[in-house]
Amino acid sequence: MKKSQIGSIIAAAVLTGWLFNIFPGRFLAAKLSTWPLLNRWQILSPQAPIVINNRETVRVEGSGDVLQAAGSVKSKISTLVEISRMTGSLLAVHSAVNLTSDGSFVTAESSFHNNNAFYVVLNDGRQTRVTRTSLDPATSLVFFKADLDNVPVANLAGSKDLSAGDKVIFVQNSLQNYYNRIFAEDVNFSESDVAGRTFKSDYPGRGFGAAAGQPLANGEAVVNTNGDIVGIWNGDEIVSSDVLKQAAGLYFNNQQKISRPSFGFNYSIITKNEASLTNSLQGAKVLQVAPGSPVQKAGLVAGDLISAVDSHPINENSTLEEILEKYKPGDKLTIIVTRKNQAVNLNLVAGELK
Repeated sequence: MKKSQIGSIIAAAVLTGWLFNIFPGRFLAAKLSTWPLLNRWQILSPQAPIVINNRETVRVEGSGDVLQAAGSVKSKISTLVEISRMTGSLLAVHSAVNLTSDGSFVTAESSFHNNNAFYVVLNDGRQTRVTRTSLDPATSLVFFKADLDNVPVANLAGSKDLSAGDKVIFVQNSLQNYYNRIFAEDVNFSESDVAGRTFKSDYPGRGFGAAAGQPLANGEAVVNTNGDIVGIWNGDEIVSSDVLKQAAGLYFNNQQKISRPSFGFNYSIITKNEASLTNSLQGAKVLQVAPGSPVQKAGLVAGDLISAVDSHPINENSTLEEILEKYKPGDKLTIIVTRKNQAVNLNLVAGELK
């Protein structure tokens, strides 16, 4: 056989193989890679999950974690249904996160906006009426109770571990227990990113940001790719799981009533880098003081730099928010501030947030 003939045969074989790979080859590989044995041993590539629509088979990179996380959490979140007392008709459907196996849940305050009847529906179809509610005035969350047992409980992860670029999933169950709505978004700022933000002494503000690309249900769960709860939508913003855990602690440790301290000022955090660049101290810079508030009565003024509360110094790793939330209404405390390069101690009694 002549060399030219051999070359033609090789060229034809290469061209045929290339065309086969582009057209039927990739489709067949995608199909075969879903066979249990081949998929288990990763014999064929690619390994990403397959999404099938009415027209074609499409492979979506990275969606496996999202689908698996949503699937693992759907039994641990519930649907809150509002029924009209006048007509008996269904008015609205909200979401809730399961907190305890004996029927404690949390949702958004805006879910309970009137005197209608409310029912909680578990993912397994069980349903019963809500018997008791308790509002957290600082987070706009409502903890509620229903007469249920053996309720699957959600795991509250640490939201402080989330970083910008991490993926979180918004998950909502429907009244059909085989269906849930999910979509994923990237975290755009982390809980530790405090530079340039304004905080309120009476309202938890530490948390992460993730722009929701579509309307959310009140109480909708925010989940990480492990299927753990990292936040809940309160109707206006994401309440991080770190804040949720602190609120739940107040609820369960105080006979299912939430009592929070009130101080009455706004502040920003002076970070280590900012302090170095501006030749100032780390701490919390007071931006505004509410008239008649406990701190105003104690003598705190805008411009003061709070460096410590009692014996607790304030820095990026020990935030003022985490320190203040440990106090109870009526507790006495001393705030150490720097004012015109002079250290000043201010003594006050914490009020009660209404």
